[in-house]
Amino acid sequence: MASRAEPLHRRRGVPVAPFLLPLVGLTATLAVWELAPRTGLVRRTSVPVFSDVAAEMWATLQDPVFWRELQSSSGRWAIGLALAIAIGVPLGMLMGRSRPFWRLIDPLLVVSYPVPKAALILIFVLWWGAGDLSRIVIIITGCLIPIVISSYHGANSIEPRLLWSARNLGTDRVRSLFKVVLPAGLPQILSGLRLAIAISIFTLLASELLIRQSGIGAYMFGMLDVGRNMRVWAVMVLLACIGFLLDFVYVRLVRLTLPWIEGDV
Repeated sequence: MASRAEPLHRRRGVPVAPFLLPLVGLTATLAVWELAPRTGLVRRTSVPVFSDVAAEMWATLQDPVFWRELQSSSGRWAIGLALAIAIGVPLGMLMGRSRPFWRLIDPLLVVSYPVPKAALILIFVLWWGAGDLSRIVIIITGCLIPIVISSYHGANSIEPRLLWSARNLGTDRVRSLFKVVLPAGLPQILSGLRLAIAISIFTLLASELLIRQSGIGAYMFGMLDVGRNMRVWAVMVLLACIGFLLDFVYVRLVRLTLPWIEGDV
């Protein structure tokens, strides 16, 4: 039987705090959002009350145009993120295991890192037009750096004795990348992928706000053009919810499929 002095989050092995603290933080944020416009701390024309935004979110979910544009954006997002992973993970691993290759690629990353990725959209439009290709390439460009850097550090931090043991067992350099380097560096690689998910949503939205042909960014700009500011707020909150859901599902999948990884991704 648990002692009366025993903390609540330790009783019966139930981790109460990890569930309650995020809920408290979210509730407090929404309460401030609701009360600030009502009490005059901010103007309602600038920041609407949350209850009005929530009602507009429900109306947005019933709009078939919203779902059509969201489906269009989802296809670009999935292709761009998948290609960024397919390119960035092997590139970072090779940089981590080959010093000459690192010297070749690292200056390019250093030069491209401070460049705002949204500024590249116009250049990509000049090169490939205003179609899907430009928006997919900007997603790849935005996600590559965190994926490459995390993969590099994951591959570079492997203990040499692991590779020595693999080579003594007859594993060549190519197979050791997949059998030794990749599993050992997976925690850091997965952290980079988690960051890339958030960046991919931002770069997708930025590209669609500038290239206003289709997608959720074009939908938001269209609502702004006709003065439906409440719909813009509603879509923004819905995108935040989608981002949170993607992050939540990603972390849970990692924990279920790779339970041997210690700590958070």
